[in-house]
Amino acid sequence: MQANGRDERRQRAMAAIDEHAAEITDLAQQIHDRPELGYEERFASGLLVEALRRHGMEVEAPVGGVETAFRAVKHGGAGQDEGEGPTVAVLAEYDALAGIGHGCAHNLIAASGLASAIALAPLMEQLPGTFEVIGTPAEEGGGGKIRLIDAGIFEGVDASVMVHHAGDRTLAPQEYPGGTCLAITQLNFAFHGQPAHSAGDPWKGANALNGVIQLFNGIDALRQHVKPEARIHGIITHGGDAVNVVPHRASASIGIRAGSREYLETLVEQVRRIAEGAALMTGTTVEITQPEATYLDERPSYVIGRRYTENMRAAGMEISPEKKERGSYSTDFGNVSYLIPAATGSFAISHEAIPGHSQAVVEAACSGYGMQQMLKVSKALALTALDLLTDPEMLAAAKDEHAHWTERYEQR
Repeated sequence: MQANGRDERRQRAMAAIDEHAAEITDLAQQIHDRPELGYEERFASGLLVEALRRHGMEVEAPVGGVETAFRAVKHGGAGQDEGEGPTVAVLAEYDALAGIGHGCAHNLIAASGLASAIALAPLMEQLPGTFEVIGTPAEEGGGGKIRLIDAGIFEGVDASVMVHHAGDRTLAPQEYPGGTCLAITQLNFAFHGQPAHSAGDPWKGANALNGVIQLFNGIDALRQHVKPEARIHGIITHGGDAVNVVPHRASASIGIRAGSREYLETLVEQVRRIAEGAALMTGTTVEITQPEATYLDERPSYVIGRRYTENMRAAGMEISPEKKERGSYSTDFGNVSYLIPAATGSFAISHEAIPGHSQAVVEAACSGYGMQQMLKVSKALALTALDLLTDPEMLAAAKDEHAHWTERYEQR
């Protein structure tokens, strides 16, 4: 009887997404057509809030002191008192990239959040626990999830799942190091020197641009001594004001990535010392700031990932082989994965490999194939959240894995 009830709920969840497919894809298209940068996603978040309320979710907006963040909640009604049973959250992203638009297909992630609510909200009267959709702005820069963590929005959440495009590949993390990625810290460097006429009396000047150049030279020298997965990259954001004036101010922004929080801290300190040396060499001073919180490396739940994979197959998706390597991307979902068991279902939006953060992704994110794939992965997303709500053994195993992540995977 229980098995029949489980199968019936799963079929109802998937059928609900099919029934509302036009509404879900229309929301994805509208967000795609009006790309908004991080913390400015007023249209996208408003569209989601309205739709989630329409489908029976209790929505609080804004939350966590973030204007474009929200939390939509549906409590279970299976004979429980309020607060009993697990709380499972689906995360929605909806910010775009400057100068590109939805070159990371966050419009599809947003639509998957709505789809999961459409699938599960009608079932919650029969289920234990609480289902949530949390709107998380500014993944592409600004660390929206980190702000929400700091504001306590994830307190009481037992597990979290979401989706993300993966070019031409479809998979969920099943085995270490699959699904892991790089932690990143961004540092800004402002060098201050002394202006002078570049031809008349240059000896009276202290060249801030030379300080920036020596910073880059020092980082280039460091690169041959860093671990293979580490990445250090940056741009000069200001190089002076006039050719015939010794630059008295110059600035740069550097991204530092590493496979672990600990090694990232080591690299950050090394780059800081390089900057201080560059200032000493050029007779300038340097001001070093960190504009946003560190994105931690992702620690995916393979317990959840394996079930997610089964659900992808059940939704009619073709699973790609898992790469046995750490991804070179970074995401604030990594910070969520340090807090609670978490996993992402990655899905193909193209039949061929496409570069990330590109016009090719923009086009695929509104293509017929991309939309069809989003509907399928949304079914897998909803089924995985349903499993976490109704399978105590699975959730307990995911929590145990999370509690022993370091010794189970990184110290073996």
